[in-house]
Amino acid sequence: MLQKVGVIKINDKKKEEFKLLEDFFSDYYKSFHEHLFPENYQLDCSESPDFIIKFDNQKIGIEITEAIKEEMMKSLDSKIEIYKIVRKYMEEENIKSVIWFSFSNKLDSDINKINKNKFIKAFIEEFKKYIMARRNKEYSSFEEFCESNKSSLICKYLEVEPIQEDYKKPLVIPTSINCIGFNYEEKLRLAINKKIEKIPLYREKVDKIYLLIKISSFPPNLVFFVDVDIQYIKEILNSYTKGENNFDKIFLYYHSDIEPQIIISD
Repeated sequence: MLQKVGVIKINDKKKEEFKLLEDFFSDYYKSFHEHLFPENYQLDCSESPDFIIKFDNQKIGIEITEAIKEEMMKSLDSKIEIYKIVRKYMEEENIKSVIWFSFSNKLDSDINKINKNKFIKAFIEEFKKYIMARRNKEYSSFEEFCESNKSSLICKYLEVEPIQEDYKKPLVIPTSINCIGFNYEEKLRLAINKKIEKIPLYREKVDKIYLLIKISSFPPNLVFFVDVDIQYIKEILNSYTKGENNFDKIFLYYHSDIEPQIIISD
């Protein structure tokens, strides 16, 4: 369908943006035209915004971004495995504490450099070591433990104390906004805020400006937090579509287990 734009010479950054737009058009064509444009339009490559669509004497700018990239989803996959093993361990040891793993962004950036199985095994062993050290009152805090164990994986990849408080459940796995320690709201807002700064520049060139946000679908089963929190995600998107210095419309698209899905601001 995008062949209509003809042969164009574009740099690598524009090729990546073009691929995202092509994915969106091919997977969400019906929704795209229901909410946006008639079939007869002209698509131009641009900079700030990424693309301009012209039809009926109107110009609509299209900005494209990825909110949650593949590396983040790969690290989330590892985090889920860690939680499963830790849950079993704490049940077996009858440990009555709330465990909160607030992983740093280092894991997202390092995930392609490490062996997943070896990492999970080593992380769990060091977590057990920390639990036993705290039980034996060798350390009074996570900070004190890390001062003496600077090379520990849990010190490298956890931002805060994992043992939160005594609780009736052996392990609490956070859900919703901070699903399994993965703050998708933060990632989503960060992606939008990076684009929203240039809106005054966009409006000099176009009548309206739309933002397309893609969420990685690797592994496909890890976009469950989107399926669960659709209404809340719409509220987030709507908070960036009010007023002159915001987008006119935002589209968030992703692949669920069943079919491509799209969430559209009001």
